[in-house]
Amino acid sequence: MRLKTVISAAAAIVAIGSTSTDAIGVAITELHRDPSAGNKTAIPGGYSHSFVEITNFGGDTFFFKNVFLTNGKATDSIMLFGDSVSVLKKYRSKAACLPPGGIAVVLPQNYAPWLSDTSSLAHPMADSTIVLTVNRKTLCGGLANDDGVALYRGTRSQIDSLIGIAADQDVYVSAPLSGKITLSLKQPKGVSVVPASLVLGNGSGNRRYILSPTAPLTPGRYEALLDGMLTEYSAEMFFGTVQCSLAVVFVTGNGQNAAWRFYSHTSGGGAGADEIDRGVFGNQRQYLLTIDIDPKPGNYVFEVTPSGGRAVSVPVDLSSFWAAAGSLLVTEIYPRGSAKADQPEWFELQNVSPAGVNLNEWMFGGPNDTAALAASDLILPSGQFIVVTKDTAAMRSKYPRIPMMIKPARWLALNNHSDTLCVLSPHGVVADMAVYRSAWFGGGWTTQSLERVSGTGNGHDSVSWTLCNNPTPGFPGNAEVWRAVSAPSVEIGPTPFRPNGKRVDGFLSIRLKAPPNCRVKVKILSFDGKLLKTFTDEKELIMWDGKTDNAKPAAPGPIYIVAEFTSAAGGKKVSIRKNGILWR
Repeated sequence: MRLKTVISAAAAIVAIGSTSTDAIGVAITELHRDPSAGNKTAIPGGYSHSFVEITNFGGDTFFFKNVFLTNGKATDSIMLFGDSVSVLKKYRSKAACLPPGGIAVVLPQNYAPWLSDTSSLAHPMADSTIVLTVNRKTLCGGLANDDGVALYRGTRSQIDSLIGIAADQDVYVSAPLSGKITLSLKQPKGVSVVPASLVLGNGSGNRRYILSPTAPLTPGRYEALLDGMLTEYSAEMFFGTVQCSLAVVFVTGNGQNAAWRFYSHTSGGGAGADEIDRGVFGNQRQYLLTIDIDPKPGNYVFEVTPSGGRAVSVPVDLSSFWAAAGSLLVTEIYPRGSAKADQPEWFELQNVSPAGVNLNEWMFGGPNDTAALAASDLILPSGQFIVVTKDTAAMRSKYPRIPMMIKPARWLALNNHSDTLCVLSPHGVVADMAVYRSAWFGGGWTTQSLERVSGTGNGHDSVSWTLCNNPTPGFPGNAEVWRAVSAPSVEIGPTPFRPNGKRVDGFLSIRLKAPPNCRVKVKILSFDGKLLKTFTDEKELIMWDGKTDNAKPAAPGPIYIVAEFTSAAGGKKVSIRKNGILWR
């Protein structure tokens, strides 16, 4: 593989001393609250599957003696699980300590009896997980969807040392029962919350929690901890250059002779990579690298190879710096959702940039209000579509084949008749603006979606949108083919044709092209002018089987195909007539 240097300047590398490294210590790395609906206190109840995941990033073994868990209202002591549940025997359920790099999952007592008869629904924990419990059936009396938790050493009434806390950034704990600890980021059912960062950032910024980008739940596995290494990154823009900070913590050892490199792949992958920088670590446990990058589209990767070990690759998403105007386009809109319409409101986005775009911190909305598309990392690959909707369950029921879909935490309703929909990058740059007006369609807009005619159009006027009788959320439409024209046209064939319903040439093919702001109606007339068949379903290709509107076979002989194109804006009509012959 041929490697070429993109930036000649070497990375700034800082080895951070052991004191700062050990300060990471033990952290809460996943929190699952209020897991399911129903009777939460009975078995099997929702609270039986709540859990707190704990990871030891320090250099010393952590002992659970005199360790407590609290949500500010109730306090539990951490204790060992019994060995009466067979499904837990493959885990370490009698370990009273957590070695460096070790991960423990704290479960309520009612998790064990619940699994006695339903072991197939156990959490998918890693085999090396240390399984712990508390002194009551539920965690802290039952974790609500806005509860935060703190882990500390001391007694039920006294905090000797705070070990870890999962809470809002402005929450500080001085006593176990001083008031409810809040983590107001509410997760959907079956989704947990995880820390946004443990090393990078400053102050309470290290403690910010986000919705887990990984589904399903991953108790016993912390995604940023691979082969005993913790890796994190952050990036900022300075005068047109992205300064990327990469933190590496060798949790179970040091970085002696570990090689690293930072490179990017272009959108197509290709036969090579663009190497940006490389180097070798020393014998410290934690390092901070700072690399200046020209923010070009690409898939960036940070790779670390320990001496004698295998390479660990970490994708680094920098799309928020180069993916601005023109990266995401609104390609289809359905603003008239209702129970009667059998589907909610939705719109479709396509990534038209040459590399993946992370939707985290992107916004949507109108001139007066915006809301976040995603609350955590979500990569939309190049060329792919994603459906944004207020009700993913209803959409999945209506369109089960949608490949990517998201429900924003806050939905901004779309006006049924006239609206402006903007998509903004994390830096506030308008990537696309979609404008629609019901007047453009001359009263013909009822339950159809609006499909974008051309990906290069500005999305601001009537020529950018056309009605789509058969919506295609999550998939390409066909407006690019037959609606991206300035003048209408009609092609038919074969002539003559013999209707038999068995072969392609057994139908009369009527292929249309029409400007986006035109309504289309197709009529088939006999030689003497009698109306045989009418088509009002607007689509590029119409196949006629030789039957009339009342489902009777049309008489053989010459026929006329008349296509009527009506401008929705001005009402101007254009008719195109083609001659054909029907044989039997």
